Parts: sequence; structure tokens; C-alpha cells
Amino acid sequence: MLDLALLAAFWAAFLLALVSPGPNFAVIAGTALREGRRRALGTAFGLAGGEAVWAIGAVLGVSALAAQHPLLSEALRIGGGAFLLFLGLSSLWAALRRTDALAPVGPMPEATGGTGFWRGFGLMLLNPKAGVFWVSLSGLFLGAAGGTTAAAAVMSAVALSFLWHGALAWMLSAQAVARAFRRVRRGLDAAFGVVMTALGLRLLAPS
Repeated sequence: MLDLALLAAFWAAFLLALVSPGPNFAVIAGTALREGRRRALGTAFGLAGGEAVWAIGAVLGVSALAAQHPLLSEALRIGGGAFLLFLGLSSLWAALRRTDALAPVGPMPEATGGTGFWRGFGLMLLNPKAGVFWVSLSGLFLGAAGGTTAAAAVMSAVALSFLWHGALAWMLSAQAVARAFRRVRRGLDAAFGVVMTALGLRLLAPS
């Protein structure tokens, strides 16, 4: 039987976690502004796919198992930190080698070759924030819920993840934003790189 009160509490907690600034927002913004709408929407799909993996894992107890075994949690921390560090250093390198900062402003070209899906998927799988969220929320809200409520929570979380990140991808890749971005592209690449590198180093630093 569907427990609407429990599901509403889950939605409230999930939405608060979803809209809080973090690596997912930074990656969507950076992808939309640098590579265009198609790649950003692909990244949004990837984030939703990773959310599905975490959600199903939590319902099946995989996340709880990782929480009980320090080695698994440590591997997640190191993997997530390394992935964020890679994204940050790549963006910093792009800023250093960019030479078109003063080029005439025009429409932002769409990136070709790939969809951005794996970028979003990998980021979500290696995001400890997602793991902690699903471990805590699955225990607090889904532990006492029946299969129907748990399934509804998982499906709604995946849908909300894509709707939020897809909306960000759509808005931030608009031509008006793209034209403004071309004027400050190098600086934003550098800022994005600094933020992602800092997040990666923070995760890699011993507790």
C-alpha cells in the first residue's frame, strides 16, 4: 500500500538535497555554458541514471552495506575525489590554453562527439553526497515502507533529478547566456576548475 505521508516526507528531503549547490550543479553549468544544450542534457540524463543506481542500491541494501564497511566507503571517497579533481584540472587546462577570450561574440556552438551522459553518470556514482543521502534517507523513510512506497520513491527521485538538472541545462545553454558567456569564458573556465579541484582535494584529504 502506498504511504503518501511517508512519500511526501521523502520528497521534501530529496528536493532540499537536490537543489543545494554542489558538484552536480557545477558540472551542469559548466557543460551547458562551454559545450551547449545537447551535451548538457546528456549530462542531465547521466545524473538521473546515476541517481537510479544509488536509489535502487539503497532500497536493496547495497548502500547500507557500504556504510558498514569502511573499506568500501573509503574507496567511494577516493574515487569521487579523483573524479572531481580530474574535472577541475581539465577545466583549468582549458582556461590556460584558451585564446579566443576576445573573439567576436556569436552563438555558442554545440559540442559534437559524445552526449555527456557518462560524465554525469560517473559524477553521480562517485558523489559521496549522493551515497550519504541515500543511506540516511533509505533508513529513515524507506526502511518502514512497503515495496510500493519504496518503488514510488525511487522512480520519483530519478524523475525529479532529470527535471531539475534538465531545466538547468536548458536555461544555462540559452543563446543570451551563451553570448554573455563568450565574453567571460576563460574566467569561468578557471573558476569552474578551481571549484571542482577544491572539492576533489577536500574529498581526497584524510578525515
